[in-house]
Amino acid sequence: MNKVDKALKALSSELSKNPRVVELKKTKKLIAEDAYLKETETKLKELQQKMTQNMGDKVVHKKYQEEYLVLKKAYENHPYILNYNSLHAEVEELLYTLKKVIE
Repeated sequence: MNKVDKALKALSSELSKNPRVVELKKTKKLIAEDAYLKETETKLKELQQKMTQNMGDKVVHKKYQEEYLVLKKAYENHPYILNYNSLHAEVEELLYTLKKVIE
């Protein structure tokens, strides 16, 4: 194993211990295991398909669109999703900073 590989392995190991990364992984697991969020994701996908299928019928399309927007807002305001999005942004910033240092 050369020096670069060792350095990358060490960096990866340290990143996996970072509190933000650890919390992001926990939150991702909570989201995956939450029945309400799973059901809501499925319903959102169904509504997207129904909107697409009813592009020609503006009344039906608008009905599905309104239902979609209400459900999407509820989904996006769920505490797990809010926490995930915040942590995801922080981890992306950390990775971007590391990239700049390496360059």
